[in-house]
Formats: sequence, C-alpha cells, structure tokens
Amino acid sequence: MTTIFLALLPVFIVILVGFALRRFHVIRDDQWLALDQLCYFVLFPVIIFKEIAAADFTSVPVVQMAMAMVLSVVVMIGALVIFHRPVMTALRIDGPQFTSVLQGAARWHTFIAFAIIPLQFGPKALSLGAVSTAAMTPLLNILCVIVMSRFARPAELDTKALALSIIRNPFVFSSLGGVAWQLGGLEMPTMALQVLDMIGRGALGLALLTVGAGLRLGDAVSNWPPIAAATILKLMVMPLVMAGSLMLMGVTGDAFAVALLCGAVPTGSGAYVLARQMGGDAPMVANILTFQVIAAVVTIPAVLYFAGLTG
Repeated sequence: MTTIFLALLPVFIVILVGFALRRFHVIRDDQWLALDQLCYFVLFPVIIFKEIAAADFTSVPVVQMAMAMVLSVVVMIGALVIFHRPVMTALRIDGPQFTSVLQGAARWHTFIAFAIIPLQFGPKALSLGAVSTAAMTPLLNILCVIVMSRFARPAELDTKALALSIIRNPFVFSSLGGVAWQLGGLEMPTMALQVLDMIGRGALGLALLTVGAGLRLGDAVSNWPPIAAATILKLMVMPLVMAGSLMLMGVTGDAFAVALLCGAVPTGSGAYVLARQMGGDAPMVANILTFQVIAAVVTIPAVLYFAGLTG
C-alpha cells in the first residue's frame, strides 16, 4: 500500500499547491474561475475526444465495462432514492441537502481520475478512462437532474431543458464525438493528433491546481453527518459496488482497474454547479468535495491495494 500511496502522492501534492496558490492570493478568484472553465470546456474535452477517437479497443471489453459502470451508478442512486426518507431522517437533512449527499455519493471527479490513471496504469490506459466518461457522464447528468427536480425544486420536469443541459455538457459531446469517430472507422491524421496532444498536455496538472483552489478547509467540518455519509458512500461503498458490477460483467485486467479507480475518486465539481442551478445545497456540495479529496489521500491507495491493483 505504501508503494501505491507514494505513486499517487504527486497528484495530491499538486492539489495542495493549488490550495496554497489561492490561499495566498497568488492568483485571483476570477482567474481561478477562468482556469476552471478552460479545463472544463476545452482541455479535458480535447483529451476525452482524442483518447476515444484514436484508441484501439479491439482487445478491450468496452461494452461489459460500460454496462458495469452504468449498473453501479444506477444501484447507488436508486438505493438512495428508494430509502430517501430514512436517510433524510437519520442525517436530519431536507430535500436540497439530500440531493447534495446523493451527488456526493454517485458522481466522480474526472480531473482526479485522469491524473491518476497514467501514473498508476500508464498513458495508454487513458483511453479506458475515456470509456468511463462516455459510459457514466451522460447517465449521471440525466439521473442527477431528475433527482434534483424532485427533491431540490419540486416542479414538472422540463424534458427539453434536461436534454439541452446534457447535450451542452462538454464531457458528453466530446465523448460521444469520439465514439462517433470510432464507429465511423475514421483515421486520426497525425497533425490532428499533435494538435490535440499539445492542447491537452497541460490539462492534468492545471486541473489539479483548480481542484486545490476549490477546497474550503474552514467549512468542511460544518454539518458533518451528511458530509461524512457522502464520503463513506463515495469512497468506500461505491468502489465495492463498482467491483461487484465489474466482476458480474466479467471485466478484468486494466479495464477493471481503471473502472474501479473511477468509482473510487471523489465526487465531481460539476455537482456544485448543478446544485447552484437547480436549488440544491451548493455549500454542502463544496464541503463534501473538500472532505472527500482529503480522505481520498488514504482511501484511493487502500482501494487499489486491497483490489490487488499495483499497476
């Protein structure tokens, strides 16, 4: 486990550097927002599209891997929705806060996952991370919007607005674009690969800096029961659900490892945006993300170690 921890330590050090840069006002808040938007709307979509479009999936169980990840997401969200009353009673939370716990338990942080994958499994494994994005991102956005419309802002669900919000998600259209490129049997021109590589090369480090800049350590201990619950569900229960689904679908090797890692990373920062837009408890989402990132320093190496995934 120590070996895995040391291998992943650079990821968390870069996150701490981002926190320090914001804490000491080296970079202004509005500039951090611009950097975060650059990663979200440009750099990571480029990586996702390139990795899917240019990858060789002939020996990868793409369908089984995608089905396992979809099953994991449905099980986690479905269980929380079914048992929402006892969950809300036990944690003493209202509807908007329940949606924050649910998002904290189900979503995944693409930036952190994509930074760890090449360190732990090699650069070629990024294509498997892209499969994870294509499988989980559209589904998570659909289910989270539906749950938010029911618990955070009770109203008739606007299916047109839902469809537009999903289509406009840069991770969705970049992953679907890569899938379309693959299905079309198109070759990626060498110059295009070079351009995409140049654009995406700085994405991983920059994205981790923005993760660190978004941490709010002073608030992470407020209203701790739902924060702790979301952390346990995401960093401990979700990897177990993911592992069970992958074994059920017969997924092994690097595909199993990458999918499990994607299930074990903290919740995504997109949860904060959705909570703010649809009436959820956005500050609680920020606190959940902060606490999960801190806890993930221990839980991610532990998950990989006990799964026997030493890279």
